[in-house]
Amino acid sequence: MRPLRRTPVPPGPLGVSALIDAVASALDGSGPAVAPVPTTSVTVSSDYVAGILRALRPDDPDAPLESDEVAVVLATSGSTGAPRGVLLTAKALEALTDSVNGTGLTPQWIAALPLSSMGGFNVLLRGLAAGRAPIPISSLGGAAPFTPLDFWHAVHAAAALSSDIRVSLVAAQVRRLLLDEAGIEALKGCSQILVGAGPLPASLEETAKSHGINLTRTYGATETSGGCVYDGEPLPGVGLDTLPTGEVVISGPMLALGYRLDSVLTGARFTGSGYRTGDLGSIDSGRLTLHGRIDDVVVVNGVNVALGAVEKVIDACPDVESGVALALPLGEDEIEIVAIVIADGAAAGLRQRINEAVQGALGRPAVPRSVAIVPDFPQLPNRKIDRASLRALATEPGRLTWLP
Repeated sequence: MRPLRRTPVPPGPLGVSALIDAVASALDGSGPAVAPVPTTSVTVSSDYVAGILRALRPDDPDAPLESDEVAVVLATSGSTGAPRGVLLTAKALEALTDSVNGTGLTPQWIAALPLSSMGGFNVLLRGLAAGRAPIPISSLGGAAPFTPLDFWHAVHAAAALSSDIRVSLVAAQVRRLLLDEAGIEALKGCSQILVGAGPLPASLEETAKSHGINLTRTYGATETSGGCVYDGEPLPGVGLDTLPTGEVVISGPMLALGYRLDSVLTGARFTGSGYRTGDLGSIDSGRLTLHGRIDDVVVVNGVNVALGAVEKVIDACPDVESGVALALPLGEDEIEIVAIVIADGAAAGLRQRINEAVQGALGRPAVPRSVAIVPDFPQLPNRKIDRASLRALATEPGRLTWLP
């Protein structure tokens, strides 16, 4: 049976050098399967690392690897629960590389997302395929706060090697870059900017376009070897379908084999028709539109409300950069929807504008009962929004200031 080895991934540029050779040998079969695990740091807690280790179980003689085909076991973000180990083969991980890199092209990738998460790990894979190790930003993996100047230096270094510079970012990083001249200049120097790990607010996309910067929205999961749908269009070889419930199902050669040490969940999510994503969506002329997650549909006054749909309406409101809708308990067997937003400018009238927009688009039950403004959202180590921390802020008295 093929061994599974823990590969510690330190923060900062050392993360690339610590992981790249181990991944290369895992992919070509000359080395053991790898389990990338972040090391504890200012932004990565020991509890977070412990959760990943429980999911991956590397170097555990009592938990042999499920298949010799597995090259990498990568942890999910844990944004909707405890992290899970995903069993990924070399074939799955490399299935879409040529579609992204381009046949015969050798782009220079910049590593700006944690390498132990799928978004950052994919950059490492694409760099290997292009024969160019990715250039890491100095703050990679939480080694330091992410800054526009940090990103500018990475793009400047990449420009000395190639005119085809690519990067994967999350919306929060793009927002910070667009507020700074050095960040805008650096983004303009990239030929492809992939934005994943959550929705891309329309206001952010519009701001980027006003500077001549094109962003590509990506959709996928660790279970699909990362982003496999770009701007709503599936990459070559990727199949899209929806169940009668509206759940999105993805099929194709990039699918994982299943979950580490969880055959029941594997059977439920990886079916004969493909991977059941848990996301709600619709497909029109082959283009996918997402409507939120199944577990984000709540009942308010007897009406089903999709929190993802509420967030889309809030994101489109003037002065709102990004918004999160939460369902909080309100007495016995009741809930209320609240909104927490990052907003530009004065707060006067913002709650009314949000409420009017949500009511007009989705009906009165979807209107948030309360709205709070924050300077930024708490993030998980992989830079996804930490919704559990937001919920704690919203439920603890005095932690947030709610708009009148």
